[in-house]
Order: sequence, then structure tokens, then C-alpha cells
Amino acid sequence: MSSEFEHPEIPDHDALPPAKNVRPDANGEATVGLMTETEEREFEQLLSGALDAPPVPRTLLKRLDKEIAAEWGVSPELSIRDQGVAGRAFSRLRRVSAMSVTVAALLVVIGFSVLMETPQCRAWAGLVTRMMSEGVVELRSADSIRWLNLQAGVVGQEEPGLSTLVDVDRRVVTVWQTGVERSLIRQDSLPGSGLSREALLVGFLSGPEDWRQFAAENQDLRAVEEKWSPAAAGKPGQLAVHFAGDDVRAMQLNLTMPDPTALPLACEQVDEQRGVRESALLAYATESKSVLKRLVEQGATEHDEIRTALQDESPLAGTDSSTDSTVAQNDRMPSEGNGLQVAAVPEVDQDIPGTTVASQALVREPPAQWPAVRKLPAAPVSVEVEKLDRLMARLWEANDIQPVRAATDEEMLRRAYLDLAGRIPTVAEVRDYLNDQSPNRYERLVNRLLDSPDHASHLAAVWRSFLIPEGVDLSVFGGVAAFDRWLAEEFEANKPYNEVVSDLLLAEGRLSRSGPLLFYSAVKLNPEELAARTSRVFLGMRLECAQCHDHPFEPWTQKDFWGMAAFFAQISRPKGELEAVSTVMRVSDIDRGEVMIPEFDLVVQPQYLGERTPVAAEGEKSRRQLLVDWLANAENPYFARATVNRVWGHLFGKGIVDPIDDFGTVHKPLSPELLEQLAERFVATQFDLRDLVRTIVLSRPYRLASGADEVDETRQQWFAQMTVKTLTAAQMYDCISVATMLENNVPGSALVLTTNRIGNTERDQFIQEFHTPAGQQTDYHAGIPQALTLMNGGLIDGATGLSRSGLLSSLEAPFFTDQERLEILFLATLSRLPRADEQQIFGEYIRSELSAEEKRENFADLLWALLNSAEFTMNH
Repeated sequence: MSSEFEHPEIPDHDALPPAKNVRPDANGEATVGLMTETEEREFEQLLSGALDAPPVPRTLLKRLDKEIAAEWGVSPELSIRDQGVAGRAFSRLRRVSAMSVTVAALLVVIGFSVLMETPQCRAWAGLVTRMMSEGVVELRSADSIRWLNLQAGVVGQEEPGLSTLVDVDRRVVTVWQTGVERSLIRQDSLPGSGLSREALLVGFLSGPEDWRQFAAENQDLRAVEEKWSPAAAGKPGQLAVHFAGDDVRAMQLNLTMPDPTALPLACEQVDEQRGVRESALLAYATESKSVLKRLVEQGATEHDEIRTALQDESPLAGTDSSTDSTVAQNDRMPSEGNGLQVAAVPEVDQDIPGTTVASQALVREPPAQWPAVRKLPAAPVSVEVEKLDRLMARLWEANDIQPVRAATDEEMLRRAYLDLAGRIPTVAEVRDYLNDQSPNRYERLVNRLLDSPDHASHLAAVWRSFLIPEGVDLSVFGGVAAFDRWLAEEFEANKPYNEVVSDLLLAEGRLSRSGPLLFYSAVKLNPEELAARTSRVFLGMRLECAQCHDHPFEPWTQKDFWGMAAFFAQISRPKGELEAVSTVMRVSDIDRGEVMIPEFDLVVQPQYLGERTPVAAEGEKSRRQLLVDWLANAENPYFARATVNRVWGHLFGKGIVDPIDDFGTVHKPLSPELLEQLAERFVATQFDLRDLVRTIVLSRPYRLASGADEVDETRQQWFAQMTVKTLTAAQMYDCISVATMLENNVPGSALVLTTNRIGNTERDQFIQEFHTPAGQQTDYHAGIPQALTLMNGGLIDGATGLSRSGLLSSLEAPFFTDQERLEILFLATLSRLPRADEQQIFGEYIRSELSAEEKRENFADLLWALLNSAEFTMNH
């Protein structure tokens, strides 16, 4: 899973009490047992990363405490509240620092043995995770209404004449009477150490009469067994979960569910000892006006917060349906899937130009509830750019941000070449542009670059870095030349982007002969990997985080992931998991093949992301065709938005949604208005990628300088200052080739690099050494080997040598003065003339008293210095 997790905080080593049995080693460094303090730190940090996992039930932690204390005479206190699991364990291990690596290994064995004692209740564990991300859930039984906000750890319960609010984090239960004097509010502490989230969910589903008694009796409550009964004979599916504990009375919950990965529609509590059977219905989108529901939603459980809420509202109505407009259960729940909470239609903020209900939905609702992008007529580019500039000016003003100065002509020239053509301009191109005094010279430059073959081949390399997963050895599949050439041809023809995507996803033929099929061979034709890559690149969703379990941060379920994977299940391929693919294999659509959720052996039919029901077959259409018809379509709520965000991120170094491929409830757009305006433009132009790029690079934010007198991260966050980006490995090679006229193959002002980019062995080798992860342009990833290669490698050696450098050879012309030669070096590398201070410094190396040979060598050294400068290796 690609989502980033925060590691548990480990206390500072120096802040802890001195360890026992500390002895100096041969070098005088303190050691503990078999490890030095340094080794122990590294070992702890390594294991803390390994222990960084979803929350472990407190009942299990208590059992581990008991087992370890019995074995070693001291407890690691794993069950202490408000500490991360790894942080608690290693905090204790630091104090008991005489333990050796062997002891640590034994602890792991003990923990594993304890874990193996309890059968895995995977469906129940998945349900707890889904409930954590669901928001407020409502449950109606015969005599009460309950609301749950599991993420906040809060439950509200309304009965006739009585309201109860439980907060497990604060360990308080608040009770007040309804319909009488509002000041009668009583708060008591939950007994013991409170309740876990799992126990709170059980209480919500079962509806205890007394929450304090429930907390006292269920300190060690845990799921011990589950049984799934699929739907049959008209009866819905049911998940039966048995709960027990050291001092807990056994109970059972029967949950009515479409499948084990969905949310329950109804719940039945079974208490065999008491003979109690209580049924309740659950709802996930309510319009209840209850004060208690609002308090649960806000996690407001302080005494003053409750008092204020009660004073501001009319008397609570308890379960009186006349004052509660809960959405009917049958109107809410889908026939399959888990469903999502539906937010109210937001108010439109007229203060921000471009604000629409659709744009506000991007920040207020989960992705499954996003509307399609509006279809508007396409305005002239100049009108669209002016509209974008007005929007950005309003956003800067609203956030009290003063943008930096505009970039200079030289800065914009170099930036445009690097972003649009993947290289710097030649000396002739720099002179031509600076000598052009027409008012629209920048607009004409942009149009010329967008129409050039260099733009198509550069865009092909950029898109290939998105499409092909990191770490894949592409040489096994015959390299990337055919794939890059195919992409370059598509982009050079300015084919609508939705058609490019369609051609890619519907590609057929032998893996060795079809360029676009590299997309399939790179992931070994595995449906799950194809689903993950397709969702990331074209929908902006990291859906792979829901492959083995429900997404921990977004409301995507395993069924959502495998529903996407099912579109790629019916492709000709050998059975089983492929370790490698043969280039003689063919890709074609067949009429068989399914995917299953591994834990439940549950076959999943194709299902569009965010939809609730499987996709119905349409005649002879293949599953891939059905996917493409939905994905590369203006009605798709993700495709256009994800694409414009990716293009913006490519040009600015960071997306409007950042990371660029992680849309959802966690990473919201910085400006939904900006994202929506660009998406509307993209749809209006029939997915014209070239027009989208043109609109952005002509806008004011793109034309701002990257430097400022003082550091202000807020400016860069709001695109009021251009971000400095690192050059990709391909850009680095091409820039060195252009700057030095390597092998004299870059004449004058001709745009001819495309023919030298694809299938260039020397270039490919250089790219391998300087590879940079896709989408991380603002981070510098080169290390010492790359730096040494750049300073002393064969490419630089040839580029700064008279035998191969066309630039240095051209400086031999007798009609150049030394000052003109120095200017040519700067124009060739930095696309500008030297400043006065630079002329003075560099002038020392071309003094008139030096011999011609000394000057020749010095010019080569000056060229080497410029090629290794930060200004040359960065896009600013």
C-alpha cells in the first residue's frame, strides 16, 4: 500500500533513565547486552517501523502483558492508553535494556503464539475499519435511536425522556432528561480503563440500558469467532459474530449484510443467558434535527458544549418522528456495496469567482458523491486565461498573499523550453527570442513549442513515467522505444486525450510488437496491478490501498478495488500468478475469467468506482470496452479532474491536489474552484491536452518568478511563487547535448531532438543512472554517484572536450572576442548573459596575457563549471 503512515513516536534516548548492565566496548561506547546503544537505537527504529500497523485490540495487548510478565518478571505495559503500540513497547524495552536480541525475538514468538490462539475475524475487523470512516451512523431499535461517530469515539442514545452521550476518549458518560429543565445534566466517569473502539461499536449495535455498567462488564470484550452465511432462498446474507472476554458475558451479533465487505443493513443481538433478541435497522444518510445527533457529529461532549447546544435548540423530541426527518432505510441502502454518507447540498460561495456546487462538493463530499464536470462551450484561450488570472488574484487576496514579481524574459524562455520541449533553448533560439520586440512573442513561442516534435517526445517520456510502475526492468520487454514512439505519435497528432487512453487500455496483439502493450506487460497482465495503475493515472485514486482490506483513510472498500480489477480479468493469459511474461504472448479479450476477494473466496463482478451495482453486460462488448466507455468519458467525475491536476502538477511541481494521484477526503484540492475551472475547460475542448497546457502556461501564476527576497512557504503553496523543480534524467541529458552541441548534432535553431531521443543507447544509460521518481520534481534525489558522474562521467567529459563538444569547437572561430565567447557559454547553458559580477570573476580566466592554449583550456573548465551549477541543473 502506497499511503504514508506516521511512525509511532519513540522517546528521546537521552531523556530515559540510565540502563542497567551498561558496559563500555573496546571503543569506549556503552553497550547493552549484545548491542551498543547506537545499534539498539537503530534496531528499535527498525522494529518500530515493522510494528507500525492498524490498531491492535486492547484485549490482546493485555494478554501480551500478562504472558510477558509471567515469563520475564516485568511487563512492557503494551495496553497503556494514549501511546502508539511500538512506542509503548520500545519505551518499556529501553528501561528493561538488559534484554538482548534473543529476548526480543522470544517476545515476538510469544506474541505470535497468543495471536494464533484467537481465530481471525476478518469480516468483523473490516467492518470496524469501515465504520471508522463512515461518519455518523444511525440505528433505530424498538425503543431508542442511537448515533455513532466511531472515528471520534462518541455514541449518542435517545430514549423517551432520556438522552445519553458517551465519549470513550474522555471516558465520560453524560445523561440528561428531555422535555424538562435543561440544567439537569449529569456527567459520570466510565469505570475501568474505558472502552476500545471495537467495544464501543458493539455497544452501539446492542444498545445497553446502562453504559457505565456496559463499560464495567466489557473491558476485555473481543470478537472470538465469526460465520458468514451467504444470501439464499430469498434471505439476505448474515454475518454472525461471537464476542467473549476474560470477565465478559458471551454475546452474539447477527448482522444483515449484502456481502462480508459491505456495511450492515440491520443488526440483531443474541444474549443466550438472558434470552434477549433485539433487532435494529441502520441508516447512513440522515437528516435528523436532533441536538444529540449534532453533538455526536461534532464530537462535542464537554459539559458547557452540551449546555449551550441545549439552550440554543427547542426541547428534544426523543423518538418522536414528527421532529425527526430520518431518511428511510429502504431509500438509503444500496443492494450491494457499503454506501457513503451523503452530505447536504453546500451553499455556493459567491465571493470566489468560479465557485459552484460542483466545486464545493470536491471538499465537502467523498469522491463517490462528486458530480460530473459541467459541460460548457469552449471560450477563446485568452478569455480562459483572463478568467484563471482573476480567480487566482481573488484567492491570493482572500488568503492575504502577495505574489512575487513576474519572471524575466530569459527565465520564461528557459522555463517554457524545459517544460514544453524537455530541453533548454539553443544560443540562436535565445538570441532570436530576446531580439523579438513583438508584444505577443511569448504566446507565439508557446504555440511553436507545443506544435514541435520535441514537445510530443518529451510529453511521451513524462507520461510513460506515470504509466509504468517504479522499479520495473523494461529491458526485459524490449525497452521503451516502441512505447515512447507510439505515445509521441499520439501526442504529435494532438489526438484527444480520452482517445489516447482508450487506445492504450484496449491495445491488443503480441507483447513484442505493440508499443502500448508495454503498459500490460510491465505489470505481467495481473488484473489487480492493472486496476491499481489505471485508477492512479486516470482517476487520481490510490485504490491499491483497498486491495487487502478496506482503505484505511478513504471510503473505498475491498469490493471497490476488486470491482475495478474485474474489468481486466477476461484477458488472455496463463492461469495463476505470473512471475514474468513472454514477449510472444498475446493480449486479447476472452469470455472467461473472474477475480475474487482472497479472504472470502467471493467472486466480484465488474463495478465502476463509486457505483453501487455491478456493470451489466452490453452485447458483444468486452469488459475492457465497458471500462473505457465509462472511464474516458465526460460524465466520469474523476477523469477530467485527475488529468488537469496531473498536468498542473507537471508544470508547477505540485498539484492542486497533492499528491497528484491521491484524490479523496484526506487530500482535498487547495482550490476546488481552480480545479473545476480547468476541468470544465478540458471537457469543453473535447479533452484537448495541448489546449490545457497552453492555458496554464499563459496564465499569470505560471509566469511568476521562482525567487524572492524572503522565504514564504505560503506563497508557493498558493502558486504565488513558482516552485524550483529538478531536471529529470532525460532533461539533463538533452540539456547537456543542446548546450554543448554534442557531436554537432543540434544545429542552430532546429527542433530535431526527437530523432535522437528514442532508441539512443547512451541516453538510455544516462537516464538509468539519474532516474528520478515520477511526480517528485521538487525533491532532489541524486546522490554521490550521480554527482560524480555529472562532474567526471563520460558524458560531461565528452561535452567539455574539444574532440566532441561542438560548442567549444565553435568558439575557435577567429571573429569572436573573448567577451563574446564568455557570453556564448552563458547563453548556451543558462539561457542568459553573464551578470557584471560574473563577468569579473570569469574574466580572470581569459585575461589578455594568457596564451591561446591556456584560454582554450580555461573555456573548457568554465563550461564544466556552468554545467555543474545549480542554475543549470534546476528548472526555475
